[in-house]
Amino acid sequence: MDTARYRAFLNAADTGSIKNAGEIMGYTSSGVSQLIRSLEEELNLTLLFRGKKGVSLTSAGEEMLPAIRRLVSQENTLFQLAADLNGTVAGTINIAAYRSLQGAWMPDIIASFQQEYPKVRINLYEGTQREIQERLISGKADMAFFNNSMMTGGYDWIPLMDDPMVAVLPENHPLAEAEVFKIESFEGERFIMPEHGFDYDVVELLGQHGVVPDVYLSTFDSTILLEMVGRGLGVSIINGSCMTGWDNKYGLKAIPLEPYESLHMGIAVLSLKESAPAVKKFAEYAEKHVIEQL
Repeated sequence: MDTARYRAFLNAADTGSIKNAGEIMGYTSSGVSQLIRSLEEELNLTLLFRGKKGVSLTSAGEEMLPAIRRLVSQENTLFQLAADLNGTVAGTINIAAYRSLQGAWMPDIIASFQQEYPKVRINLYEGTQREIQERLISGKADMAFFNNSMMTGGYDWIPLMDDPMVAVLPENHPLAEAEVFKIESFEGERFIMPEHGFDYDVVELLGQHGVVPDVYLSTFDSTILLEMVGRGLGVSIINGSCMTGWDNKYGLKAIPLEPYESLHMGIAVLSLKESAPAVKKFAEYAEKHVIEQL
């Protein structure tokens, strides 16, 4: 099965660049262009707009993108299944996850996994909850590590753990030594909001309790958020796994919320039954690792 043309189109569409697509595939820019033109001629469609700043999808390209992505994914599954039948797990796994989970879990999981399956390549993508969800649904990710509060059907879910949500305060905050932090105490506090100003779970939590903090800073990066709290720029709410190595350090404190709230962390795949062998194996390793750690 020759899917080079489809892969050239996908890589160009995903990166917005013929040059970048060539670097991913090990082709020249001219070679990638020829492959995409050949595909467009066969389909009798223009799939990409070409410009000085790169390429972008035409309306036809947007319509064809999901089908082409499924075709390439099926080929990957085919070859991984063949390798599995031959006693070798190989291929590429695209994983989307919160940055905090990538830091807390992925190094150990990947190190253990690749000792046994060295021929599997792994691509990690980080993003917000919405970005991770979109990457999974679009087929850009084979699996997603996150919490499923925004997901509605259409996928298989492997639960891993309940991750407690905690209040994060500067160490000199009046409530920094409290055993619990009542959610209503956020009312009027200078608040640093995760996920560029709209963290679905944080907004939902505060809304349920009718709390309106003074949101004056936002960031996607949990590390930057914690550093800003440590510098006394405000307070925030974050999931406990983000606090690995931070609690009682860098001038901040993490305190359990009252009432208790947690995020349901796990692995989402569109279809575990139809997933490639490498994806299934990685999910098994991840589940085993988290259970052992807990």
